[in-house]
Amino acid sequence: MSEIHGLFIICFIAVLAPLLARLPALIRTPVVVLELVLGIFIGPSGAGWVTSQGAIGFLGEFGLIFLFFQAGFEFNPGKIGVAPLRLGAFAWLVSLGLTSVFIGLLYLVGLVRAPLLVGLVLPTTSFPILIPILRQNGDLESDFGRYVLGAAVIGELGPIILVTVALSHEHSYLHQTLLSMVFLAIAIEALFFARGLRSERLSRMIARGMGDSSILPVRISILILLGFISLANKFGMEMVLGAYTAGMMIAMLTKVEILQYRLTSLGSGFFVPLFFVISGVEFDLPSLVTSPASLARLILFWAGFLFIRVIPVLLYKRVLPDRDLLPLALLTSTTMPLVVAVTFLGVRSGDVLPENASALVVAAVLTVLVFPPLANVLRSKSDAAQPQGILAIATHRLAGLASAQFSRFTVFISPKNWGKR
Repeated sequence: MSEIHGLFIICFIAVLAPLLARLPALIRTPVVVLELVLGIFIGPSGAGWVTSQGAIGFLGEFGLIFLFFQAGFEFNPGKIGVAPLRLGAFAWLVSLGLTSVFIGLLYLVGLVRAPLLVGLVLPTTSFPILIPILRQNGDLESDFGRYVLGAAVIGELGPIILVTVALSHEHSYLHQTLLSMVFLAIAIEALFFARGLRSERLSRMIARGMGDSSILPVRISILILLGFISLANKFGMEMVLGAYTAGMMIAMLTKVEILQYRLTSLGSGFFVPLFFVISGVEFDLPSLVTSPASLARLILFWAGFLFIRVIPVLLYKRVLPDRDLLPLALLTSTTMPLVVAVTFLGVRSGDVLPENASALVVAAVLTVLVFPPLANVLRSKSDAAQPQGILAIATHRLAGLASAQFSRFTVFISPKNWGKR
């Protein structure tokens, strides 16, 4: 099959997925999940219509780059606030410690052979997926929303930085760590430089340029993107960190919304869907469904995503009401793009086994399908409203059960309770 024909099928899936998401039965299903599932259907694990060889594989990698580029210019520390970011960083470090214990146990029983990279995948949070969820629920500007986004930003940026070191094979870990620190220093300096250039005059120039037929600001933005990913590559780091930095620089440089809108349209309209569909094409479904060990990994990984976030949310007891703690844990456990990205890179580098990658991706998909609806139900203010439909009733009952178990857990680990023991 020619690459053009394969690209046509992938683009057809990219159009079909958002149309399917409008159906009543799939209305709450994120489009990225449908893109991944449909990619599996057309790939070697399904009908075998498309492979990820040649130009299609390159477009998938560039879609991954654009995904992190968009996440970078959606990052706005001014709106989130210092306190949510600081508490999010502390909670993420606690999650990372719990992950090391959890992955260590899996390694001892033989379910994980490369614990480092898998351990960096678990404490991730999907910043791009949570933004539309919080906006839809009216929580984007609330205290709860800011603390969720603070944890999500750290849960995305922290793993990106550490993964770039873990995936490096050109240098020793010490050498690579030093190179990473140099790159981060350059990136931070560039961000401060961009912030210093920001002005009303520059914004007006960019706005005028957006009306020109050449759309020069978009071309300059792509040049900045390619410059940072090239720089990251020269320093032996993963290109996604360069893409994330480039996105943050664009956000620092200008507040012209039409530029970000055009860049988002370019990414979300073409490159990012390609990445998720092609990730589905590369997904090894047979290795997951034919192996009891892989199914065990799936269950353990899915539970692990939530487990490592439940204990750290107790740090938020002073700033959020108790009823928001479990929803916070559920939302910060919601992840997928970064899991798909890291496992995609890990399999290609040989650092992640295909069966582990498949189990992690499916577990991440389940976090997107299950955790946000449960969080929405738990935070619902219309307690008197009766759920309609089998799925709604099941979700409400599951949310009630989860809330009761979380209350018992917090009582069990409370210092007062242990003092009585």
